[in-house]
Amino acid sequence: MGNALFRVIEFARIHGGVVTREEAIALGMAETTLRRRVSDGVFTRIRPGLLALPGAIDNYLIDLHAACRKLGAVVSHQAAAHIHDLDRPPNIKLTISVPRNKTKSYEGCTIHQVADLTLAQVVEIDGLPVTTPERTIIDLSAVVGEKHLQRVLEGSLARGIVDLDLLETTFLEIARRGKPGTASLRKTLENLAGPPSADESELERRFRSLLRDFDLPQPIEQFRAPWLRRVNGRVDFAYPDSLLIVEVDGRRWHSKSEAFETDRLRDNAAQAAGWRVLRFTWQEVTESPTRVASTLRRTIAVLDPISAVSGDMNPGFA
Repeated sequence: MGNALFRVIEFARIHGGVVTREEAIALGMAETTLRRRVSDGVFTRIRPGLLALPGAIDNYLIDLHAACRKLGAVVSHQAAAHIHDLDRPPNIKLTISVPRNKTKSYEGCTIHQVADLTLAQVVEIDGLPVTTPERTIIDLSAVVGEKHLQRVLEGSLARGIVDLDLLETTFLEIARRGKPGTASLRKTLENLAGPPSADESELERRFRSLLRDFDLPQPIEQFRAPWLRRVNGRVDFAYPDSLLIVEVDGRRWHSKSEAFETDRLRDNAAQAAGWRVLRFTWQEVTESPTRVASTLRRTIAVLDPISAVSGDMNPGFA
């Protein structure tokens, strides 16, 4: 096997079994040789200028690979939900997203133009760029009904595919008036079944217990931060020697969305004054205490190394 052919086959294997004519030529294969390899059955011609390794993947994924490569697109909406196993509709749609004002079309694909998709909201699965489960839920809210959306969201949360805190944070960052699906997802989140709203004082009590259980330094509670006089001048917990603030958040969605901008203002004010802010949710404190303690311990160690090696710290905890 020639070196060029080997490179093209390996490239196709890495990229979902698909290679374009331009990519094969760029890898050193002559166009006449490429045509012979198609005749020999080494490659299968899927569309003009698009080749695939025989039997590499199903036609559905081949089409998605081809569309994403052709348009520089990302798998999104129903197709992303199918890949993440969030939703399994009887009729699978080829749905991709491209940057706004990019008007290219691709036969058989529904193309969405988006302006707010970030790299942090894209993951690679078997060589395909796909929106994250949380971003996929947000996109789905614009193309499916509320009952369908609620069923998909509840199922994905129950199976641990979607992180609720990350979903809420991502939604709050990109939601805007007039954005398709915003009202639908907001209502679904507000009505989401779950445990009753956690009382703030109960969460603070549990956080105190966590500090004792892991032999962590005791902070000052309800610390008065002078730079926050205009926006509720107290913070939940503070380590003044480390210039560290810890806030615990037991709010459910409806109150969290209302306080989101205020929290940002408070955090920005603290950072401008030289302080670092850690925020932990009810779920993190109650279900992942070891991770919370580890995060807090590492942060204190970075900000105040003397405290990190004092008798208040447990050197055996990783």
